Amino acid sequence: MAIAAYSKACSKNVGGNSAVYLTEATNVTAVTVTSGEISAALTMASGKTFHEVEADLDSVTHTQEGTGTQTNISYTHRVEMIFSKPSVDLNTLRDSLADGSPCGLLAIVTDGNGTSWLVGYNETDGVNRALYLATDSLNSGAAPADDGGQAITLALECNSGYLSLPFDSTIGATISGGTAAFITYA
Repeated sequence: MAIAAYSKACSKNVGGNSAVYLTEATNVTAVTVTSGEISAALTMASGKTFHEVEADLDSVTHTQEGTGTQTNISYTHRVEMIFSKPSVDLNTLRDSLADGSPCGLLAIVTDGNGTSWLVGYNETDGVNRALYLATDSLNSGAAPADDGGQAITLALECNSGYLSLPFDSTIGATISGGTAAFITYA
């Protein structure tokens, strides 16, 4: 394969992420990819959807860390979220992620530029290298003034030989606009 040409886009770049949606990997039955983008709405098992997860503002990170050798590269995909104040509802989310982890989880992360990314899926492995719950921790802090006290950090992670896939602008607009049929919005 030849080195690809790359032309820098002269446009604003905004860091961070604005939304995260999660589902069990087995809930997604088909993904259509055209030219490196998800080009059709995800096909879901009957009655199943992604669910919006409202983490603390500016606490969601999506990372892809590539490491390799001369003939091989792999990527560690990670979606990390912080939630303030433990609650019964947050415990339910934590339990559901632990329960779904053995068969895998998928995440849709909408970045600060408005692009939505499917994390935990690739065209070669499908959902066989989906995300799993890698971190579930509570830090109470020691004093009432402790920054980040009573914070829960959840991190999903997987390793694959491929990058996360973006949704095309049409599907991405339905995700950001709150009208994607395959998502249950909070």
